[in-house]
Amino acid sequence: MELTNIESLLLKYDEGKTSLEEERVLKKYFSSEKVPDHLKPYKMVFAYTAKAKTESYSREVELKRNNKFFSNKLAWTGIAASVILAVGLFATLNTGDENLNQENLGTIEDPEEAYLKAKETLQIVSEVLNTGQDELTYVVEFDKAKNKYIK
Repeated sequence: MELTNIESLLLKYDEGKTSLEEERVLKKYFSSEKVPDHLKPYKMVFAYTAKAKTESYSREVELKRNNKFFSNKLAWTGIAASVILAVGLFATLNTGDENLNQENLGTIEDPEEAYLKAKETLQIVSEVLNTGQDELTYVVEFDKAKNKYIK
């Protein structure tokens, strides 16, 4: 009876569904000397976790700080390149079309033509969104596989 209980607890343990109390029962069982041969590998697992609790790292870890970030020539070069790129983009994109006046902003007067243009635009947006949605099937499959192992 006890062996079947231990085996069912091991199945739950392998699936990651045991409680702390059930894991204590397993650790207690595998710390004894009368473990069947087919369960010997589990004895090593539970012996390791008991031993790992007592281990500690006694050396002190020193972390080096790099306070010379802005004195680094490479960092200043990257900052300068970013500023030049931003100014260049701003200057290029900010040159507006002088021929465009406030009265002619692309407004369509004919309701039928406006409807067709809006329908065409929404169709293009729908195609783009559907293309992105096809890529999400991989994310859904990844979530299914991940949820098998991580609860």
